[in-house]
This record gives sequence, structure tokens and C-alpha cells, in this order.
Amino acid sequence: MSLSRFGFAGTVLLLGACAATPVAVPDAAREQLFEVERSFARAATERGIRASFLEYFAQDGINFEPGPGSMRDRLLSQPAPADPLALLLDWSPQAGAVALSGDLGYTTGPYSLRNQRDPSRPTHYGYFFSVWKRENGAWRVAVDAGVSTPAAPGPETLGGGDASAKPGRPPIGSATPGRRGKDALLALEHEPRSLDPEPGAVASYFELLANSVRMLREDHYALLGADAAHKALAAPMRRVRWTPAVAVVAASDDLGYTYGRYALMNGAADEALGYYVHLWQRDETGAWRIVVEVLLPPE
Repeated sequence: MSLSRFGFAGTVLLLGACAATPVAVPDAAREQLFEVERSFARAATERGIRASFLEYFAQDGINFEPGPGSMRDRLLSQPAPADPLALLLDWSPQAGAVALSGDLGYTTGPYSLRNQRDPSRPTHYGYFFSVWKRENGAWRVAVDAGVSTPAAPGPETLGGGDASAKPGRPPIGSATPGRRGKDALLALEHEPRSLDPEPGAVASYFELLANSVRMLREDHYALLGADAAHKALAAPMRRVRWTPAVAVVAASDDLGYTYGRYALMNGAADEALGYYVHLWQRDETGAWRIVVEVLLPPE
């Protein structure tokens, strides 16, 4: 069974998931989505991971292992576990948002995975990240990606619920003029972006980040905030190139996501390759900003 929302959890199961900050206010729709996420987690505890994933994923929901693919096809191609409750998967949403149109949202937070039948096996930790959509009126997972961490994430690497944001209404004519919907996001990912701390001819990667951005990378603790991202990632001569495969935007045009392949470039040479997922949200000026970035290894 492969569960990309819990990073390396799939491997464990086979052996025995700088811009203005959006307005951070409590939101009833977000709290409802959080409760759906918690119900998902309870179902995994009570009925097993396989049954809960088949229930809560959209029919066309995808995960990464590490490349994108149908979660259902991948799950159903493997035999059901003899003991569905042997592995205890625990997770809880810590940040998220829902589009004003109520048709798209996201959640992210920490997870742990342990073998209840064999305490000698190590517990695994990480962050999950999920994009949710409405399917026949119910929330279902559309895109799922996750990373593992060296140990349990501490409070300083989690942030709090206040980092969740309610999307701002996009002012008319703001951001990427003439483009709405997925075309606006594809335009932002069309050209390579510079990670060089010195301004240059290439547009900066860092100008796309929300102040409250969360950056998830395999085997690392989360980077929280645009300042932390700049400190960790800024490097001379470095650029990032994205090749988006999918772009989806809410009907209200205030929340969306993209995923595809990325390349970290050192000059003209590729230095690192892999897959990415971006969760985009408009800030109060109407500009699109990356609020979550997940980087996954190549196949």
C-alpha cells in the first residue's frame, strides 16, 4: 500500500502521507474541512488505513510515489493487509484554507505511523499535505503528497492554526493582468525563477512566496515563513525551473494548485530534479502567492 501523504509510510506498509500574507482569521468552512480530516484519521484508526483511504479519496484522486498517479489504482493493485489495524496512523490538520466558492481547500500537519503489533519497529514521522475538492457534495482528497522527517516535528517546525488563511477576494485587474483561472498560475510557472539573493534579469522565486509559506521537503523539517525560506534557499547562480502537468483553480479564483516536475539549476546545468506541488492563494492585493510548496524526489 502506498500512502504519499505520509512520506515513506508506503515503504513501511510494504514491510509489515514574499509577499503580503493572506488574512489569518477563523473560518467556518476551514473548520468544517478540518473536521472532515479528523474524521478521516479516526476512520483509519477504527477501520484500517486501506478502507479509510478508499472512502475519503476522490475517484480521480492522485498521490505521489514519487511520481503522480491514481491512488485507487495503486492501492487496489496490492493485496489487502491480513491485519488492517496492525499499523496505527495518526495525523491532525494544523493549517489550511477553503476557497470562497467552497469547492477547493487544503490541509497540512504532522503525522506518525507505528506498528501496534510489533513495538520493536521504529515510529515514523512527517508532514502530510492534501488538496480537497467537492465530489457529489462531499469533501474528498484530490491530491495528496507528504514528506518524512528525521524525528517527530517539534512545535517550532509546525506553526499553529493562526497560519491558516482565509483567501482574499481578488481585486479586479490585480495580479497577472488579463489572466484568470489556471492560465494565471501557468504563466507564473512558465519561466525559470532565480534563487540568487542579488537582483538580476531573471524574476525572483522569492517574490512568489506568501509570508506564511510552508515548505515541505523529504527528510527535512518544514521551513515556515518567507524569511526562513530565503535564508535556507537563496544561492548565487541558482534557478528553479518548473514543468507543470496540472493546474486547477477554484470557481472563486482565489485558491488553486499546480503540480509537475522541477529542476534546480546551477547555471545552465540541472543540479537536482524531482516533483513539486504548489498550493496558490491570492493575497489581499489579489496577487497569487505560494502558501505551500512540497518537493518530492525523482523516480
